[in-house]
This record gives sequence, C-alpha cells and structure tokens, in this order.
Amino acid sequence: MIPRAVKRRIRPMWIATLASAGWANRSDVRRWWSFLRRAVNERETRSMAEVITEAKVRAAVTIDPVLRRDPSLADISVRDGVVTLMTTTDGWPSHHSQTSRIKRVKGVTDLVVHPTPGVSSPPVGLEL
Repeated sequence: MIPRAVKRRIRPMWIATLASAGWANRSDVRRWWSFLRRAVNERETRSMAEVITEAKVRAAVTIDPVLRRDPSLADISVRDGVVTLMTTTDGWPSHHSQTSRIKRVKGVTDLVVHPTPGVSSPPVGLEL
C-alpha cells in the first residue's frame, strides 16, 4: 500500500504526463473525440458493427506512423464497409502506399479518398 503523502506528490506528475501526452497527440485525440460524439449521436441509425469497424479503422490509422501524422487527412468515415478518407487536398500523396493497413481491417470492402471542400489544414507545427 502506498502512503498518502507519496500519493499526493505523485498525482501531479501523472496529471502532467497525461496532459503532455494529450497535447503531443492532439490531432488523434481530436479525431477520436469527434468520432465518439458522432457515434453517440448516431446510435439510433447506425449499427454497432459499423461503429466497431470504424473504430478499428481509426485504430489502424492511429497505429500507422505516416497516416497518423499526415496533415492532409481530415477525417474518416465508414458506411457499409466502405471507408472514406476525407482529405484537405485533391491529390492525396499517400493514397496507394499507406492504405494497405486500412484495407486489411476486417469488415472493410473498399477504400475511397474524398477531398473535403472547405476544410483546410492548419500550417504544420501550428495545429491546435
């Protein structure tokens, strides 16, 4: 059992560590947060299998170091096994080389890259 005095001294370090990790991965945290909000709002209209497939695709993107840090990848959606990558550019450069991990996810039948008008990527290094 850890003494109470030690717990009080360690707790701020854990909070600072979590805050630092959240800030370093803020784009992933933002994408996951928007997914969770959308999943809760659409729970009446979407099947649970589709939500789980989208979560698996998002996990595959989070695991892949190139896709994870790609500033032109705005969001991801999954409908009926078709993954739609919404990008901020017309000619997404990572389309063929980096999507193999997404295509291997169980439940994914096709992959579509769709440029999203009106969504602009913040300058590199200035993401919020």
